[in-house]
Amino acid sequence: MYFIQSVEKLKILIKANNNIAFVPTMGNLHNGHLSLVEKAKSLSGDVLVSIFINPSQFNSQEDFNAYPKTLSQDILLLEPFFDDRFIVFSPKEDEILSHKTGTQYNLPEVADDLCGKYRPGHFDGVIQIIDIFFDLIKPRYSVFGKKDYQQLFLIKDFAKIKYPNIKIISQDTIRSSESLALSSRNGLLGLKHLSQATELNFALQELVEMVKLNSDHENAALKIKSLLNKSGWEVEYVAIRRRFDLKEATGADKLLVALVAARLNNVRLIDNIEFCID
Repeated sequence: MYFIQSVEKLKILIKANNNIAFVPTMGNLHNGHLSLVEKAKSLSGDVLVSIFINPSQFNSQEDFNAYPKTLSQDILLLEPFFDDRFIVFSPKEDEILSHKTGTQYNLPEVADDLCGKYRPGHFDGVIQIIDIFFDLIKPRYSVFGKKDYQQLFLIKDFAKIKYPNIKIISQDTIRSSESLALSSRNGLLGLKHLSQATELNFALQELVEMVKLNSDHENAALKIKSLLNKSGWEVEYVAIRRRFDLKEATGADKLLVALVAARLNNVRLIDNIEFCID
């Protein structure tokens, strides 16, 4: 295993390697991240995992400071995957963010909707760091989870335009036995609220069933939002969207996704369920 922090050392190590499977993370790893690494290992013998807490995708310094920094623990979790072709890249902030990638990319309109509406500038920060990593690493594959559904959609759109040779691989969300989507933010919840957090996915399941029975998406979403708010959540949005463009669905659309973002004890959680109308 190689542990690299220098951009220049990374360039030397991966020079002319066009078969890298890349997994970008912000650390504080859990089984969801490890499933992405496992997928990367199945795609290529050359795997690179980045661990970098990107300040430009946080909406406040307080939120950035609160994000857990667990590098030593993360490396231990990755240890079962180690071999002589496995790279952990944990760059210094000033060095990685100073890298210039040339042509700029303009986010599509949907970036200002859903999570973008409540986290202005967030997706600009995400795409900025993905652009830097893709330009430096030039992977063949890059693996992402579906939990951050809107982010995955935007990264796919970005890669198609600027990095068409990189194949974006998406993996299903890993969940606890109680159906809670695994997230680094779950660790910020106390035991009481961690138990209550399972309500989010159950609410989405109920929303899906409502939509399957009745095409009035807006009314169904409002009912679920009201139920969550009454249970102590601060709901940002509950929405039904078309999978292929994340625009509002109509009764004629069949391939859909239900999405939610809400705060519980001031911890922001998101989830989604893909489904089909028969």
